[in-house]
Order: sequence, then C-alpha cells, then structure tokens
Amino acid sequence: MTNEVNEHSEDIGAFIFALTAILPHGIKSTKEGVSLPLSEGHLGAEGSNFIPYAELNGIFDKLKLAKRIDGSGLMWLRRAEILLTSLDDRSITAFLRDIKISGYGENSIQYEVGRPSKEFLVFTLAHLSRNSEKEGAGWWSQIRMRIYKRSYGTRRTSSDNIDDSVDALDFLASIFPAITLKITAPAERSDFEALANSFLFHWAYNFDAAVRSSNGFDQFTRSTRIRRTRRSKSQTFDAPMRVYHPDLTQHYLMGVAARVPLLEYLSYYHIAEHFFEKVFQDDLVERVRLTITDPSFSVRRSKDIQDLIKIVTKSQRQVREEGGRNELRSLQLTLERFVDRDRLVNDLNAYDSSLVAHYGSNAVAFADADKVDLQESDLGRVFGALSRRIYKVRNSLVHAKDGAYPRYAPFMHDVDLSQEVPLMRFISEQIIIAHGKVI
Repeated sequence: MTNEVNEHSEDIGAFIFALTAILPHGIKSTKEGVSLPLSEGHLGAEGSNFIPYAELNGIFDKLKLAKRIDGSGLMWLRRAEILLTSLDDRSITAFLRDIKISGYGENSIQYEVGRPSKEFLVFTLAHLSRNSEKEGAGWWSQIRMRIYKRSYGTRRTSSDNIDDSVDALDFLASIFPAITLKITAPAERSDFEALANSFLFHWAYNFDAAVRSSNGFDQFTRSTRIRRTRRSKSQTFDAPMRVYHPDLTQHYLMGVAARVPLLEYLSYYHIAEHFFEKVFQDDLVERVRLTITDPSFSVRRSKDIQDLIKIVTKSQRQVREEGGRNELRSLQLTLERFVDRDRLVNDLNAYDSSLVAHYGSNAVAFADADKVDLQESDLGRVFGALSRRIYKVRNSLVHAKDGAYPRYAPFMHDVDLSQEVPLMRFISEQIIIAHGKVI
C-alpha cells in the first residue's frame, strides 16, 4: 500500500474487518483496494464491486474533519448526519424514509431522511467493528440476510433507490439497517442538534409518529449482547422451573421492550421498589426485637423504654415525610437482602467488560450520583454506595422541576443513562428470581 493508504490504515483495517463479518467469503484485497463478492443482482449490470483505497482515504479524510454529536451523529461546518430510531411499534422505514425538504428564504435549511451516506456507513461499520461484538454478532447476520434476499427472490424496487450502476458502498448503504437524518445549511452553523430536534418535533406534531435521534450505536448490539450472555440458540432454551410474581415480570417486560433509557431504568427500578415497604417494616421490627432482647435492656428502666420509643417515632416521622418508608434506606435493604454482588459483577462483565470499572471511576454527571466500587471487600460499603447511585439517578429522572435535585434532560443525557440501565436490569432480574417459587 502507498503512504496515503497507510495514513488511515487502522481505520481502513477496522472497516475491512466489518466487511469480512458481513461477507465472510470471497473478499479480495489488492494494492489498489478491496473487491466484494457482489453480483449483478446486487449492483446492476454496470455496477462495481470494487472499493478503491483512494476512495476510503478520501472518506476518512472527511471524517477527520467531523465532530461527534452526542449519541450517534456527525457534524461538519455546514452539514450533519444523525442516526434515527423509532419510538413506536412501527418500523421507521414504513413511514419515514426518502424524504427531502427545504426551508424558505436566504438561509434555508435542507433536511433529508433516508439511507446513510457513504461517510456515515464507513464510520459506523469501522466504529462497531472496533467497539462491539464482532464475529457472530446478530446484526452482522441481519445484514448478511439482507444481502441474501437481494440475491434470491427479492427484486429491487424503486424504493431501494439504486440504479444500474451503483458501487459497493452504495449497495451496502441501501441494505444497512439504519435510517439517518441529513441536514445541510448554506452557511456554517453549530446548532445542528437543535435543528434535528426541531425537525423531529415538526414530524411528530404533524404525523403522530415518534422518531428520535439515536442514543448511541448500542441500538445495534444491545439485544445481541444479552442473547450472547444467556442463550444464542432456541435449542438451548429450557422450560421454566419456577413461577414468578406477575407484577414484577410485567415491569420487567416493559423495561425489555422500551426504546427509551428513561423508561427502561424506571421499569427495572419499580421491581426493587415493590419491596421497599416490606423490607422497611421488617427492618423496624428487627431493630425493636434486638433492642428488647438485648441483655442490657430493662422494661423497668425509663431510659430504655424512651430509647425504644425514639426508634419507633423516628420511623413514623419517615413514614409521614416520605410516604411510608425511608426510600434510600429501603433500597439498600432490598439490595442487601436479594442481590448477590458476585453474580451482579459477573453479569455486568459478561455484558460489557468495561462497565464495572466505569461505575468505580465515574459518577453520573446529570444526577450527581456516587461512584461505586462493586469489587470492594466490604459489602456494606458496596451496597451503600450502590443504593445512593441508583437512588440519585432515579430522583433525577422523576423530578423535572428546578430545585434540590439535579435534572435529567431527555435524549441529551441518554448516552450516560444507557450505561446505568444494565446495572438496574441485572439487579431487577436477581430480585425477580429470588422471589420465584419452584413449580
């Protein structure tokens, strides 16, 4: 390869790795570029299956000039491209694709929704091959299936937006399972996120269809990660041996089905919250029992009776002020009673090996939530810090007004919140399982 190719050799290598995951057989590399095993059925009679390194270098030169938008977006001086995801049960491609509109006046903005650009496609494939599950990932298989359908029995239509002379990158963009919003301005701007939000609100207002900018590339790999850590094939799926509390499982199913991190997190939190009243009252009963059975306690001594009354009245004050219990204390008691720390760490590591270190090194900025070292030897300190982190995140989600609580901004903080969701999900799973009864 020339020095020009070597300038982006790491990026090009990541991109080619993605190509080998999508098309595991028949890729050929030369000094000039790489050819893909794509036929006339994919590309048309005059299409090209060859991707020159010169073209890839030009794409990565453009990407070097782009800034990352929070979540999954790229921004240049006069244009931006943002990955979209649907918030309802309809496929996003069913009602929002191949749209191109422009504003009015001298400073008109152009909006286009459709398949990703070559730059966005190459960036996404390279990014995911470096940062996500690679061989065997479900979404790689999804793209392979789309290519297979194009080859056998599925005719191209005008909606595919492919002519008879497309190249390999055009073809991959057309079958890639993603829709992007492209915004182009006649002059330099820095407010492309605001423009995207405006467009998506305008769309929802007029068509009653909720689409949002994606909260990250995790949307491609999250379900694959879970399946990889649990079951990859239906043949290994066993019949259940326990029955579970229906209220808990309904909250859990809502969390699994949710496409918004806020709803995911709160759905899983409600599972822990279900037991707050019980664990709080059990804790009060146990403290009273320990007090009156302590050999130093005497029913004949007024001070001992007064100390016992203080325990109960303090609890009653918490009931009045907090609706039935000290919620933070109840959360910690719930975690201590139903969650196995080692299993939680193992689940997190199997899902994403970076998360345990992330929780130990990073607070949750939008919630001012505590760091938590899940591998600390003192379990009391672990569950204390863990309950504070979870409780502060929860408060920031449910308290939207100005005041004492830090606030969560929908969509703006979704990347940070998404990293908290696996923690809450695996905790909720342990709580559900702990209350299962053998069939």
